[in-house]
Amino acid sequence: MHDPSKTYQELLEDNASLKQRIKELEKSEAESKRAEEDLQKSEEKYRLLADKIPDIVFILNLDLQTTYVSPSVQTVLGFSQEERMQQTVNQQLTPASLSIVFDTFARELVLEKEGRIDPQRKITLELEYYHKDGSTCWTETIISAIRDDKRVLTAIHGVNRDITARKHAEEYLRQSEENYRSIFENAQEGIYRTTPEGRFTMANHAMARILGYDSPEELMDSMTDITHQLYVNPEERIKVIEQIRLHGFAKDVELQFYRKDGRTIWVYRTMRGIRDEKGQLLYYEGIVEDITDRKNSVHQLRKALGGTILAIASLVETRDPYTAGHQRRVADMSRAIATEMQLSNDQIDGLRMAGKIHDIGKVSVPAEILSMPKKLTDIEFSLIKAHAQSGYDILKDIEFPWPIAKIILEHHERMDGSGYPNGLTGDNLLIESRIMAVADVVASMASHRPYRPSLGLDAALDEITKCRGVLYDSEVVDACLHIFNEKGYKIID
Repeated sequence: MHDPSKTYQELLEDNASLKQRIKELEKSEAESKRAEEDLQKSEEKYRLLADKIPDIVFILNLDLQTTYVSPSVQTVLGFSQEERMQQTVNQQLTPASLSIVFDTFARELVLEKEGRIDPQRKITLELEYYHKDGSTCWTETIISAIRDDKRVLTAIHGVNRDITARKHAEEYLRQSEENYRSIFENAQEGIYRTTPEGRFTMANHAMARILGYDSPEELMDSMTDITHQLYVNPEERIKVIEQIRLHGFAKDVELQFYRKDGRTIWVYRTMRGIRDEKGQLLYYEGIVEDITDRKNSVHQLRKALGGTILAIASLVETRDPYTAGHQRRVADMSRAIATEMQLSNDQIDGLRMAGKIHDIGKVSVPAEILSMPKKLTDIEFSLIKAHAQSGYDILKDIEFPWPIAKIILEHHERMDGSGYPNGLTGDNLLIESRIMAVADVVASMASHRPYRPSLGLDAALDEITKCRGVLYDSEVVDACLHIFNEKGYKIID
């Protein structure tokens, strides 16, 4: 009913105001409805997203009960959503991870009460969950707070990402490092790492012991210039660094190092360079074995062998006085040629030893034939020629560290197959045999023989020059000519 005291105009104004209010209420109701619809759509989108991602999305109430968990819990942990929501947190986590969760939440609640916490704060933990099959699964868990309009904590939101593979890889790496460390510390060989400039950055106890230091720390502190403090021959480090630059490593190298007390030792060393992904050299690492005792034993053995070989050589020369000293001359010339050709030290030693007894087979030749002062008949010469095979037969069962028996067998063979006893050609002859063949010819022609006087050095060098590449190895002939013509080599008396 309207107020009778109001004028008609006032009634019209009241009616318009009422209509405006009704419109505003209708608009507010529509906006509220749209807001509800938008919220519902947002929740549906969130739920759809949570249901589809591979990570586990969950919500806990303040009693740590699961109120929501995404379907991915079954893929990751084997439990259905219903099974998961019925589990207590104690049933979900291993004891160690459960302790981490309780400690974290307790600390966060204290900060919450003291107002010292960022409402948007997120906490990341690595937690171990139980799988339905009895195994465990490691997850990276990100936890954040759900708050109401007054910023009061109402629930806990979390996301679990499966990191089991990564954790297993980390554990494998840790165990590998422990195993490496055990090997590193307990190895009898020295293991080390150095900078390109020449300082130790890592060494095990064996490395310190080999070099005479009390500890790896003392070694690393004391050795500031490896090239000159460690290497007896500093140029060897330069060579090995170049080898590593070309090939990436240097294997099976024997060299001499200085110990702390100044003594020298022999070591057997393998080393390689370590580079980054851009190919930049980071450091060198290597393994060292002390072979001093072994080298000394080998030296003593070779010294004894040398004495034995000299005794054998003397025996040959007593039966053939006209060739006295011939074997020594051949041995020395062979050594000089081999050195010029840059053969290894081991090859040179073997060649020198073989040269000293290369005519040992002549012990089977009658002495009167060896010293006969006239040209030999074919039959007599055939007996002489048999000395190469006889020498091989005498020595073949002796285990020399060099192929001495074979060198003696082949020293009268020729490159074109015209030699004896087996008519071998150059490709089938040891390089040591080819060297001795040239040295034997030069020494023989330049010396007096029972059946002729010395032909002279010039004639001997002319002989190997004419037959270069036919009877005698070209490289060997060139080396022989070079040591006589350029380096002034003299045949020893």
